[in-house]
Amino acid sequence: MKKIKSVILGLSILLLAGCGNSVPDEIRYKMMGSEDVPSDWVIFNEDSGEDWGGQMYNVHFGYGSEPEDPAVEHQLIIYTDSAEAIAGFEEYRDFIYVEGWSKPAEADFVPASPDDKLEYQCAELKINSEMTYNCFVLQQHENYVSAIGARLGKSITFDVLNSTLRSIDAKLNGGN
Repeated sequence: MKKIKSVILGLSILLLAGCGNSVPDEIRYKMMGSEDVPSDWVIFNEDSGEDWGGQMYNVHFGYGSEPEDPAVEHQLIIYTDSAEAIAGFEEYRDFIYVEGWSKPAEADFVPASPDDKLEYQCAELKINSEMTYNCFVLQQHENYVSAIGARLGKSITFDVLNSTLRSIDAKLNGGN
C-alpha cells in the first residue's frame, strides 16, 4: 500500500492539475522562474487553489513529453501567519515522506534563516514502469511554505536543484 501511495504521490506531486488560474505577479516574483532552470525547459502550467490550509500557487516546468521525463513543480502556499504555516508544513511533511524517502549527501541546501523549517528527501519511484529519481523539498519561512517536487535527470541535477532552492530562499527573504 505504501509503495502504491508513493507512486501516486510522485505522480501527483509533479503533475498536479489545478484549476487553471495563473499565478499573480506579486506572488510569482517569490517563486521559481525560468532563470532557475536550464534554458531548454519551459513552463507548461501555472495554477492556484486552496490546499494544506492555505492559498497555494503552482508553477510547473518540464523537459520532454514523457511522464518519466525530468520535471519540476514549485508550490508556494501562503498562510495568515507563521503558526499556521508551521502547522501546514508539518501536515504536508507527514503526508509526503513515507517509507523509502531519505536525504542523500548531495541534498546540501540550507536556508539563510535559521528559523526556517526544512525537509529535503529523495526516493526512487516507479512512474509508467520506469524507475525515476525524485526529490521533494519543503521549506517553511514566516507565513510561507515552499514545496519543490523534482524528477531528476538530463539537465536537472542536484547542483541545479540546490541552486534553485537558494534562489527561492533569497526571494522568500526579500531578495531577487
